[in-house]
Amino acid sequence: MTNYLAGTHAATGAGAGRMDAGVGNTFSQFSLRVVSPSATSVVALETSPDNSTFTEQARVTGDGWATSRSDHRQRYARVNIINMGGASGIASNVLSLP
Repeated sequence: MTNYLAGTHAATGAGAGRMDAGVGNTFSQFSLRVVSPSATSVVALETSPDNSTFTEQARVTGDGWATSRSDHRQRYARVNIINMGGASGIASNVLSLP
């Protein structure tokens, strides 16, 4: 079953939402879709086993997709806005597979 996390961002930093596989579960494959009016915006997809230490797995500059297959399964995923690139808003979607 595909899991989905959507967000709209107006500032740099980690997005408020987290994707959580639940106790005893993990995700193995992640995709990030970014919709941005700025070609210089930078958005990172980060994963974590414990919801406190996050590691970047993929990055999108401007408008586009990034896909990452983690070599280790992770319970949590989040979006981190590195640079707004002058945009007033950026939309992101994270998809994951169990």
